[in-house]
Amino acid sequence: MRLLLILTVAFTASAFADGEFALVGSDGRLPSAFKHSLHADMECIACHTGVEKSNAGTDNLLPLWSACADCHSPEDVANKGVALGEQREGFIFKYIGDYSPVFRHQRHIEKAGLECNTCHANLDEPVSHFPKMADCMECHTNRSVNRECKTCHLPGEKLTPADHDIMWAQRHGIAASADDAQCMMCHISGTKLDCQSCHQGDAVINPHPRNYLNSHGQDAHLSDFRCGTCHEQRSFCIDCHRDMNVLPADHFRPGFVTPNGGTHGEAAEFDLESCMSCHDTPNVEPTCARCHAQ
Repeated sequence: MRLLLILTVAFTASAFADGEFALVGSDGRLPSAFKHSLHADMECIACHTGVEKSNAGTDNLLPLWSACADCHSPEDVANKGVALGEQREGFIFKYIGDYSPVFRHQRHIEKAGLECNTCHANLDEPVSHFPKMADCMECHTNRSVNRECKTCHLPGEKLTPADHDIMWAQRHGIAASADDAQCMMCHISGTKLDCQSCHQGDAVINPHPRNYLNSHGQDAHLSDFRCGTCHEQRSFCIDCHRDMNVLPADHFRPGFVTPNGGTHGEAAEFDLESCMSCHDTPNVEPTCARCHAQ
């Protein structure tokens, strides 16, 4: 234990000796007792200088010793690792040197008007504070920002996730069922990477149980967007329902549609969206205008 303490102090002292935080180890890990929560009253740029003008994700924005020295003395840090007499919990910081060089802090701060904690949340907790790809995609989607790969990644950069190994094709369905939103970040519908590029024609794998034809309507009402993952066009539903004469119950009632109108108008006034789910597909089913435009 004593040897470990001596080594930790030695590493920490050597980090300060060069005038800035040295990167210790091949993975860039730096032993440093630190709590963001104790620095909550400070502006982020007080320690992470230059972040507002940073235009590359590879920029080293870890604090310089000169920034720490405004509050801390080398003796306090090397001997006790304390500030203002309070012992702090140890935490290992990691400098991510291979972060995308395309990323620009300046653009996100000046143009998007983002605060630091928008991306680096929960700073009072001893965990990694870097945003995940899902966080970036959600923000880009909500702000209608380009989501193409080249927006954040360099040409030729390896983008395949680590779990996409040689057996991934055999087990990817389980992951997609658990969280298809993660898949859709890359496998966007309508591109060469979407599900239909493999699951089409004779290659379609039916994910439904037997007799699903008799119960699929309930699932469609509860979560029609999941049906749309494969069955993208309403004509798919309409073709089958028309051929099998499967219609809503009120469509068979006498007087629902007559030469002079009928009771379908009342149903349309009550729930027009339900009508339009079928009667809004060109060249497949008659629309309102077919009769009402005459």
